[in-house]
Amino acid sequence: MAKTFFEEKGPALLERKGISKAEFARRMGVQRQNVNILFKTKNLYTIQKAAQIIGVPFEMLIGYTSEPELLPTIIPNEEDIPHAFGPFGNIYTGFEGKPKEAFWFLIDHQEGDLRAVFSREDIGQIDLVWGDDNFGVRHILVKHINQKDFPTVNQMIDRITSMIQEGTLYFEDSDKVVLKHDGYLAIIRKNFRTNGKKPEPKIWVLTAYAKESSDTTSAPPGIH
Repeated sequence: MAKTFFEEKGPALLERKGISKAEFARRMGVQRQNVNILFKTKNLYTIQKAAQIIGVPFEMLIGYTSEPELLPTIIPNEEDIPHAFGPFGNIYTGFEGKPKEAFWFLIDHQEGDLRAVFSREDIGQIDLVWGDDNFGVRHILVKHINQKDFPTVNQMIDRITSMIQEGTLYFEDSDKVVLKHDGYLAIIRKNFRTNGKKPEPKIWVLTAYAKESSDTTSAPPGIH
């Protein structure tokens, strides 16, 4: 049986978050010597509690992985300093052409609007936003980390990067562009609305999923 993301990456996540195994065991209500057994659990209630303690999406921990690579290390630098604040949260630059670092930055910070992470001649510069359960990276983690779409977070990042960099234009209208690559779709929005006002230009990743899958995205009150 494949390992869950929690089993495979749990210790590395704790280290990145600065939580010792002893402290994690205490907060989970288990003895220190049983913490490694805890990582192997398939109990959804236990994993949900662990996600709250670690500060990551529950859906991220139940994603399945058999990949051996370690989590990327994010070193605090000028990229961690927001340059402004917008409708999608703090605005960060410095991630141009660095999609893997951009995804992990958003997952680590759980907020943010990263500018010009991707670029295509036919679309222009494409931003990556954390979003919420309805759109952005958070939405993809919540809805599409599964065996049908993206079995692991790393596969999600690789697939979306390939779609945007190499995908063909599948559909386009005044609001969005849909890219297709290897049976997957990425939806790129061209604008956003704030509190019902006139659409403002912004090119950003709305969602991504397997073509045979379905997706429901909606903007929260205030952003459309």
